[in-house]
Amino acid sequence: MKIKFPLAGHPMSTSVMFRSVILVLCVGWPAPTVNAFDVLLGYNKSEYWRMPQLQVYDSIEQCLHNKPAGVFCIAKVIIKPDSRSETWRLIKKYSKYTFQYNHDVLTRGVCLERCAQVLDTLGPTSDRYYEPKFNVSKRYAISDWLLPNVTHYRQSYGHLINVCQNYDLRTRYNLSGYAEIEECTNNPKWERPMDVLDIIYMTLLAVLLLLAIASQCYDSWLARNSTDENHYGKTLQSRVATLATAFSIRRNWMRLTYKVTRSQYQQDLDFLDQIRVLTMSFILLLHVFIGMAMFTAQNSLAMEQFSAHPLAQMLFSVAPFQVDMFFCISGLLLAVQFLDQTENKRFRISILWQGLVNRYLRSLPVYAVLMLFTVSRYDMFLTTPSAYKIMPKVRLICRRKWWINFLYINNYYQPEEQCLIHTWYLAADFQLFVVGLAVMTLLWRFPKATLWTAVTMGVLGFVLPMINTYVYAMDAMMPLTMKGNEYQLWYDEYFVKSYQATETHCCSYFASMIAGLLYYKITRKELKLPIATIRNIFTLAYISIIGFALHAPLYNMMQFSKPSIWMAILSGVHKLSIGSFYSMAFLLLTFHDRKSALRRWFSGNALSRAMARLGFGFYLMQMSVLKVVFSNYPEDTRINVQLIISTFCSTFILSYAIALIAFILIEKPFDVLFKLLLGSGNQRKTQTDSSSPITVQSSNSASVISSVMGSGTVKPNQSAIKDAGLAVQQEPEKIHSIVN
Repeated sequence: MKIKFPLAGHPMSTSVMFRSVILVLCVGWPAPTVNAFDVLLGYNKSEYWRMPQLQVYDSIEQCLHNKPAGVFCIAKVIIKPDSRSETWRLIKKYSKYTFQYNHDVLTRGVCLERCAQVLDTLGPTSDRYYEPKFNVSKRYAISDWLLPNVTHYRQSYGHLINVCQNYDLRTRYNLSGYAEIEECTNNPKWERPMDVLDIIYMTLLAVLLLLAIASQCYDSWLARNSTDENHYGKTLQSRVATLATAFSIRRNWMRLTYKVTRSQYQQDLDFLDQIRVLTMSFILLLHVFIGMAMFTAQNSLAMEQFSAHPLAQMLFSVAPFQVDMFFCISGLLLAVQFLDQTENKRFRISILWQGLVNRYLRSLPVYAVLMLFTVSRYDMFLTTPSAYKIMPKVRLICRRKWWINFLYINNYYQPEEQCLIHTWYLAADFQLFVVGLAVMTLLWRFPKATLWTAVTMGVLGFVLPMINTYVYAMDAMMPLTMKGNEYQLWYDEYFVKSYQATETHCCSYFASMIAGLLYYKITRKELKLPIATIRNIFTLAYISIIGFALHAPLYNMMQFSKPSIWMAILSGVHKLSIGSFYSMAFLLLTFHDRKSALRRWFSGNALSRAMARLGFGFYLMQMSVLKVVFSNYPEDTRINVQLIISTFCSTFILSYAIALIAFILIEKPFDVLFKLLLGSGNQRKTQTDSSSPITVQSSNSASVISSVMGSGTVKPNQSAIKDAGLAVQQEPEKIHSIVN
């Protein structure tokens, strides 16, 4: 394998790579390791501010207010290389690495009235400032199909803006560049006329609100005529009453806050709620940092200095794979729940299609309403011109690609310019759920094949990420990219081809399924708890993850020749370490002393349980809310700690508030309706306990394998509607798998 150092300009052998790694790990960051030491640990501010500012916007209000003929345009300016220019050499220096911005691609918000004044001043000499388009190898603008009327704008205003921007570049920096328009408007408020989808969305919200009010009134009337003090916590005995109270606000609030009567494995796995909430919070914080790198700020140097520090690069090398925590939760619960529900039951192949249909439908309502909001009113929350490519473009993408999301193939089919980019996880998780459910069904039919099936899953989990890394010529780890963040990761090669690919995360899913099989056999006394082995694997995985994090900056500073067998092997080991770490951690917590302080803390409380039940809605909403928050920051905003904290807190609170509304008005009501529909004809027995809202017996219904985002449903509480013979899973304790 060859390694190319950008600064040295000559290849190095594999042995030299390993010596470099050892040097970095043992003695820190000496300058001989790379020639970018000054860039990594200390930006020269006097040099940095000699370059053109990345984003500059004229005032859109002053440009368009009371000026019907006014036009405001946003353009990309690509600096033309000039080896004689000292400023150009600085631009190359500070644009070299993945953790730096492209300083040769500028964004300008331009008032055409000001540009026209510049041209009038120049007179006949203005044409000498025009710079024609030259060959540009990198992406500098979003695709034209996302830019309505852009051809007209470029024909009408392209020459004017080109001359205006080049006049500024030459007089201030002795540089020139090609200017290309991305967006123009004559509306300072970015308003647009309503269309059919806007009307449908607002009508739907009104209908849901009216249904909730009517259902609550009917449920209150039933409560007044009932002698049961726990009326809202009990299952109604009439199918019609159950249907009529599906949207009851108070009843759905009870479904959110009740404390479930726990089975043995629910008690063993009660730590998952706390882990999910903490991990979701950490992932939101990561998304905030990504947003800070994406939006328009006056002090871009702050983010570059932060991302250039080796400690930050080590931290962010681990952060992207927090999502594997949720793949592990999904796989673990699928295996444990499936084995528990099919124990001593006769094999039925129908469990496959029943489970898939049930799971698909349960995740659909909130997802569909969010999609409708995105293709309708989403862009109306835009208030600043610098956010033109965030909300309006996502709306346009989703109007074309919404069906790809609902087929759960958006992580493979047309993955660039993805609609609701964070929903790649839903697609990958659904695909892994299909595979996992098929594997568990196979083991139900052929239980003696458990060992070889587990071995096969382990091998596939190790090999498939290697194949992905080699075929697409990727690095073993995801580099920290400021250049990719500029376009919301739409065009980032690693994200599009590797990070969101299902095979990249299958190791975590399969490892946790194996952990679920071990848990089942250990609790059934079929296998002695191998605590020493589990601890050893956990320790090795922990050390391996730290080792990968320590050498993560190498992927940001060096250009390794690819495809590479060594890189593929490192990728497989990295994914195996992550899957092993999480799955073994789950087993250690499961069998840890429940009276210990650590175990009691992880067991959580009523608040963490409620937040976990809101997790699916929180995951879906948080990215849209975050983009709305960023889209309303003015162009003169400065990045600082206070801004990061306030952005995180406001997004966290707003996302959970919207998730709560979605849970009460959409998620739970449709959950009840689907259970009424899918459970028709399956009769259940009911046991009622006065000390809890609902106590149930287990069932062999395939509907209990109906998880949201592949996580499984923890021991559902079921009760029969006796006069209809209809099973309703009234209060499932959902284990939602959530990420970014």
